Amino acid sequence: MDWLNDDQRALRDMAETFARKEVEPVANRIDMEERTPDELVAKAAELGLYGLYTSEAYGGVGADLVSVCLVSEEIAKASPAFAGMLTVQMVLCPKTVEILGTEEQKQRILPRAVTGERLMAYSQSEPGGAANVAAHLTRAVPDADGTGWRLDGAKLFCTQGSAQTYLVMCKTRDRDGNEGYGCVIVEAEDAGFQVAPYEHKLGWRGTNTGPISFDNVHLASDDILGDLLSGGFSHRAANTANLLAHCAVSVGCAQGLFDKTLDYVKQRRLYGRDMSELQPVAYWLAESHAKIAACRALLYDTVRAFEAGAMAPAQSNVCKTFICETAFDVCVKLLQLWGGSGIMDSTGVNRYMRDARAQCVAEGASEIHYAIIANQLLHGQPTLVPSNIVKKA
Repeated sequence: MDWLNDDQRALRDMAETFARKEVEPVANRIDMEERTPDELVAKAAELGLYGLYTSEAYGGVGADLVSVCLVSEEIAKASPAFAGMLTVQMVLCPKTVEILGTEEQKQRILPRAVTGERLMAYSQSEPGGAANVAAHLTRAVPDADGTGWRLDGAKLFCTQGSAQTYLVMCKTRDRDGNEGYGCVIVEAEDAGFQVAPYEHKLGWRGTNTGPISFDNVHLASDDILGDLLSGGFSHRAANTANLLAHCAVSVGCAQGLFDKTLDYVKQRRLYGRDMSELQPVAYWLAESHAKIAACRALLYDTVRAFEAGAMAPAQSNVCKTFICETAFDVCVKLLQLWGGSGIMDSTGVNRYMRDARAQCVAEGASEIHYAIIANQLLHGQPTLVPSNIVKKA
């Protein structure tokens, strides 16, 4: 990647050192204990990772998305689960606030998020689906006394970790009876807000995913992020950037297992000869290398087009499906080269396959992205959001 500038290279090298010295030694522990150590969360904050994609005006680094993806990829080589959690903190949550928020909201939320003082979470999925917002039941409606709004409902699969500030997508209604879909801010200490016990998962075990619920949670006017009726649709740039950062996690996941597998193959003897001399083994390694290189080329070509404002419609969805599914296929094949050792948790390699599988579901399962791509190809509409979701009284 000779086109990287000095700042991008420096951030990549910083992330590689952090991943090797701090993340790799606890990566298996993250997976086995299903939690990210507090000290690792704190060290990521000290490096400024939470503010990497946040503007300097709010205490962030103000790096470009290429840099964010480089950092995500390097950290994912050691722990895809931790890298997946970081993308929410680095990209989705702060960029949503930057796009939708008032200056007061940005100053209130972002400086404390950048330092890791108050981690953030983003919640959209419901039993009716994530992209199918018309089927969502969580609602923010005006208070009877006219002082604010009341939020009721429940969400699934919220990657909250130890978050204190939640960005919640929900159905909305204004005081004139108009209905829409918006984004609201809920703090962990708000009365009526509850975090349920974390789920036990196949992969991404260190991300602490679980359901959350809202029982008559009071929202003030400054808890509404963006336009009340359309704020849920107005931060697509943040969602797109987040999708691409997650693709970088998948690339790093496949590369991390490839690097470990290559070292393993070079050292192992099988059937009385060096394992690397077996033709099927050499071909599988070559095939995996080629697929990872193709995924990386697609990712960074798309990221650069996104930053230039020249990304093709639904291209981020193309990246999400192709890269995440390919990374999983690569991890399955690489794990096979480990034989029985790959099945054992003690070797710490099967978590890559499980984390790669989680990537195919996180941030929208592959099928919903294929549906968006098909909608663009057939109808010229790179979205599945119902056109009538915002209704006038």
